[in-house]
Parts: sequence; C-alpha cells; structure tokens
Amino acid sequence: GATSTEVLTQGQAMPASSDSSSTSEVASATVSYNRRDLIVYALGVGCTDLRHVYEGADDFAAFPLFPAVLLHKGTSFDVVDFPSPTLLRLASSGLALPGARALLDAERYIERVRDVPSAEGAHTLTYQSRLLGVVPKRNGALIHTAGELFDGGGALL
Repeated sequence: GATSTEVLTQGQAMPASSDSSSTSEVASATVSYNRRDLIVYALGVGCTDLRHVYEGADDFAAFPLFPAVLLHKGTSFDVVDFPSPTLLRLASSGLALPGARALLDAERYIERVRDVPSAEGAHTLTYQSRLLGVVPKRNGALIHTAGELFDGGGALL
C-alpha cells in the first residue's frame, strides 16, 4: 500500500532532491505479532465480530486493517514510542532528514492480497518500503512511499 508521511523541520523546508536511484531503493524491516496483538487491535478499533476477537472461533482471522500497525510496533511485544524506531528508519530510508523534529503518519492505503497468518504462535513478516517521492512543504516535506508485506515464504500479503 501507499503511505504519506509528513516531516516537520525546524523552520526550514526540506530539500526535494531525491535522485532516481533513491526512488528504486528498497528498505526492509522485520515485523512480528501474535494472536494477542490481533485481538487487542480488533478490540481497540471497536470490533465485536467473534472471528476477530475470539481466538477459539473456527474462522479466527486478523481484522483487515491490522497490517497498518505493524510498522508502528516492529518486532516489539511491548509498548513502543511513537514514532517507533522501525517507522523512523523506513520513513527516512534513502533520505537525509536534516533538522527533522517530528513525523506525522498522514495517510495509508491498504490493498489486501491475502490474509495475514492468524495461527497460534508468533508470526514474523517482512515489510519492504520504496521511496516514491518528496514534496516540499512550507515547514517540512511530504514523503511518499510504497510498501509491501511478505510472509516467511516470500508470498505477498
């Protein structure tokens, strides 16, 4: 899916220079989750459908928007700062962010190819992000990226 991230700087606009090689670089991050994460997320967004909040349901599955939070959590099974180290690393991949003081995760678009695994145990996936472009703004820049999520066998999710 596509992502837009707003970078706020200390009173100066970010340069829009990103050569064509930057736009083709791929940055990867490992993300992990378990059934508890799936259930806590579903309950947190107000879901009451048993297939998303009860691990004993025959058709137990992740809430469809769950993958959007994986970059915020990375591989931690504990509370993490916002923005998380994983999100910061991927947002700045291929860019120098001089004077950056904050990130605003502005927009996400998700296209689900397959459901994320929901079987018992911990699951580790690979998120690959590619820089699409940088739009200068008055007090920062808008960074456009595209990301894909892959399971352990390399299949696109």
